[in-house]
Amino acid sequence: MAASIQTPADLVNMSLARIGYKMSVGSLYDGSEAARLALRIYAQTRDELLRQDDFDFAERSIAMTLLKQAPDGGYVPPAVWSNQYPALPYLFEYAYPADCLKVRAIKPQAIFVMDFDPQPVVYTTANDNTFNPVQQVILCNVPNAIMVYTAQITDLTAWDTDTVESFAASLGRRLAPVLVGLKALQPLAADEQAAFGVAEKEQG
Repeated sequence: MAASIQTPADLVNMSLARIGYKMSVGSLYDGSEAARLALRIYAQTRDELLRQDDFDFAERSIAMTLLKQAPDGGYVPPAVWSNQYPALPYLFEYAYPADCLKVRAIKPQAIFVMDFDPQPVVYTTANDNTFNPVQQVILCNVPNAIMVYTAQITDLTAWDTDTVESFAASLGRRLAPVLVGLKALQPLAADEQAAFGVAEKEQG
């Protein structure tokens, strides 16, 4: 990671320089026109970029937190379905990680026997309104599940260089029409596409 890109303000100033804007920002909260515009779109642009590809630096694997489980013997009277159990037809309900931007995979716990024919796990996300406040959850039929996901990485020093370049190009494309006019959009779009292409290639 280039030493010059440490903070959101560094990233915004990189974008501003690319679009030919002559001023820089001290922070996203300094009250300048560029800072106010960047503040509105910074987080959305960042998270949108992270969702686009399975970047290695944003991958996280966790043992999921179980919230609800179907009864062991199934729904046989006197055990009948109610909202204390996962929504049908699922057996397990897990908490959705607060920093998750995209679910990559749900996996069973690893075992010592090699699986030569792994099958994808069927899952869905939902909002469980039995919690207050309503909680986003993941439903599946895997006990003791492992989740692989794209995390919301806000620390730019953890990003790889090519993805930072793509972030700066994408942010610049959104800032340019207001700050310097539409004439800057065409080269910026090409710049963003090239930067993202390099970042994807680095992922293999």
